[in-house]
Amino acid sequence: MNLEMTSTAPLSPPSIGDSEPSLPLGIAVGHAVTRDESSIAECKNWLSLHPVLGQLPVATVQSIAQSLIGFQVAAQTLIYQAGQQPVGLYLLRQGTVEIFRQSLIGNSLIAHRHQGDLFGYTLMGHSVEAVYQTSAIALTASEIWFLPQTALQALVAQYPSVQQLIHSLVTQDLNHYAARIAWEEIRLQGLQAYIQSVPGESGILGHSKAAQKLAEQVKQAAGNLNPVVVQAQSGTGKTFLAGLIHARSVLAAQPFAELDCADLPRTPEGGLNTDALFGREGQKPGILELLERGTLLLDNVQALSQADRTRLIHYLKTGLILPNHGVVNPSHLATEPPQPLRSSVRLILASPQKLELSEVEAIAIKLFTLPQRKSDIPEFARFFLQQFCHEQNRTVLQLDQADLRRLLSYDYPGNLAELAEILHRAVIMTPPDHTVIAEQVLWSVQSTKNAFRLDLLTHVPGLRQVLLSRWYPEGIWAVMMAVFVPITILGFIGPQDRGSSVTLNLFWAWWWPGYLFLFAFVGRLWCAVCPFMITAEGLRRLSLWLWPRRQLPWNPQWLNRWGAWILFAGFVAIYLWEKLWDLPHHAYLSAWLLLTITAGAVIFSLIYERRLWCRYLCPIGGMNGLFAKLSMIELRSTQQVCGSQCQTFGCYKGSAATPITFADALPTEGQASEGCPLYSHPAQLQDNRDCMLCMTCLKTCPNRSAQLNLRFPASDLLDNHRGFWAEVALLLLLFGGVFMHHADKILGWLGLGALPVDADHLRVSVPIALMLLSIPAVLTYFTHAIARLLDPAQPNYLKVIYAYLPFALAANLPTTSRLL
Repeated sequence: MNLEMTSTAPLSPPSIGDSEPSLPLGIAVGHAVTRDESSIAECKNWLSLHPVLGQLPVATVQSIAQSLIGFQVAAQTLIYQAGQQPVGLYLLRQGTVEIFRQSLIGNSLIAHRHQGDLFGYTLMGHSVEAVYQTSAIALTASEIWFLPQTALQALVAQYPSVQQLIHSLVTQDLNHYAARIAWEEIRLQGLQAYIQSVPGESGILGHSKAAQKLAEQVKQAAGNLNPVVVQAQSGTGKTFLAGLIHARSVLAAQPFAELDCADLPRTPEGGLNTDALFGREGQKPGILELLERGTLLLDNVQALSQADRTRLIHYLKTGLILPNHGVVNPSHLATEPPQPLRSSVRLILASPQKLELSEVEAIAIKLFTLPQRKSDIPEFARFFLQQFCHEQNRTVLQLDQADLRRLLSYDYPGNLAELAEILHRAVIMTPPDHTVIAEQVLWSVQSTKNAFRLDLLTHVPGLRQVLLSRWYPEGIWAVMMAVFVPITILGFIGPQDRGSSVTLNLFWAWWWPGYLFLFAFVGRLWCAVCPFMITAEGLRRLSLWLWPRRQLPWNPQWLNRWGAWILFAGFVAIYLWEKLWDLPHHAYLSAWLLLTITAGAVIFSLIYERRLWCRYLCPIGGMNGLFAKLSMIELRSTQQVCGSQCQTFGCYKGSAATPITFADALPTEGQASEGCPLYSHPAQLQDNRDCMLCMTCLKTCPNRSAQLNLRFPASDLLDNHRGFWAEVALLLLLFGGVFMHHADKILGWLGLGALPVDADHLRVSVPIALMLLSIPAVLTYFTHAIARLLDPAQPNYLKVIYAYLPFALAANLPTTSRLL
């Protein structure tokens, strides 16, 4: 039997007068049954065979047949509704009609009327003015014969047997109605703990692909009454989803309930007591029986035993509930088999794991977790803020970009439920005179990657404006070149001795130790204002202006494999040049070193796009990237913001100026850009090695994803650091440089002080210099090998060796300061 219902406008009964009455409002004239002599005769014959009306005298039947008005009703059409005054009696010629009334849990079934049944007569046959207490709706396309009240009153006055007939029908129905009302009270009491509210006008929030797919699945599930299987984790909105499907289906007027199988009590044997679900025969009815119709969300179905799940599948196939066994009959050795009960409740089954329903045609929906729907978090946040602010009777609070970045970067183990609780707490904690949620209020929302970090762009007033301005870093370039060019020229034409050469003193005694000292604070910042790079960048721009062309792209696969080894070899050459030719005491040689590095930067900048030399091949840049891992400053961006909110990726590949949409944006944000000079995406940075703090990403980003964090020094080595052998070789080389700078002392300790280490004795000097440079590698390797023999659980050498990086930097500082 079809029990689907929708709320539609009720039919107004026809008006009765001396002339032929009009059809009920909403019934097309073409749907009226033609009234002629043949139809009246047919009606009389049909009434004479009617089990109730056929008992009346022939003359009475003849009069009724002449007074009836026939019309056809489409399915799901209200015929009359509660509160409406009775205006006639209805006789169902064909179809099915349901009599129901409104209750606290939706439309409650009173009775079904089938072919030949009378209805709407409860208040007929007397002059008492009253209104219907129930409503009637056509469940299927039906043909109804209607007897107007005036005609009925005339028949009652002329034929008293009609009055008696109506009274007998009313008496029968009163007994039935009383039983239904009593059952309704049982239902209300039993369902009180399970009834859930349904969404109003709310729909699926978000515009992600997951949200769009979910909206389509909800539409599909609401379009039929097939069972629904939802695979979803805790807190992902299962109740909302099920309620939305229910509210948009033909069962919207029926109750919506939820039962969490994980909350069912345990039996003494340790299993789940499912009386609340299936009921126990002869005792308390279960929720399936109490609901009768509507939608039931069964959460955590995986907690049910296999036998109980089999009974669920049986219900889905047959609509029959198999209650739990009742009291044992003493005349039988076993419990009597339960008597099946029919129910028309639609089931929505939810479980964290995928459910298999054999031979059941079900609609499968998978709810993604909130971390998998990062792009929808801003819309969810606005929805929850609006809801909670209305509850607090205050103006709707806003989220600034720092708040949004926090919300997007968090992992939400509790999914949507946790987001709602976080924002509810934030609304309560925000003072009434504030319109924006303070970032401190979201103290519990912290990405693990931002642990023990402070975003200086947010907490240092004016810093963001300075770094977004035109003079950073380009404005510093002019100052750097004003120093670099004269110093380099003076290295060739000025005094050559250490005491008089500005080039030697500035480069070796002041710049080099100060440069190393700054690594612990600002990392690779020098590369953003490096004169080698400035010269190369200026000539590249000039050449492209004179000769527009497409520069060669990089070969990342080859460069990632061999670039660091080329860089290492270059640094070995610099160390040998410095030691054997005594660069710190020869100005023109030091100037040639500066020009050589500059030449490499210029050549590769003219051939290849962006700054290939700076990232892969520059020896000084390689050392900068290595020591930058010790810095207490880092530039990062929130991966979740970049992945869910960014549409341009201008920080990486370049873009035109991007319009800014958030309220407190600065006019210098969203600038046009050629992309990161080192081809690094800030969201993918694992450490400081490939970031030179040029702030291109900060200037380009339209979502304020970039963060300039203050952190613990050497955090890069502690947070899932990934090393590689070429970098380790450079680390050990830099450590070995300390030994090389103290060659005289070391050789003296070894009794080899007479051995020359200079350019005039290359055959002897080069092996000695290389031996000195390799001392840390040999010592650390054998030390680690011994440690592994004593404790095999020790980490491998590639991981342990980075612990020496702070020592390498610390050892180089006094070594260079001796040149002061």
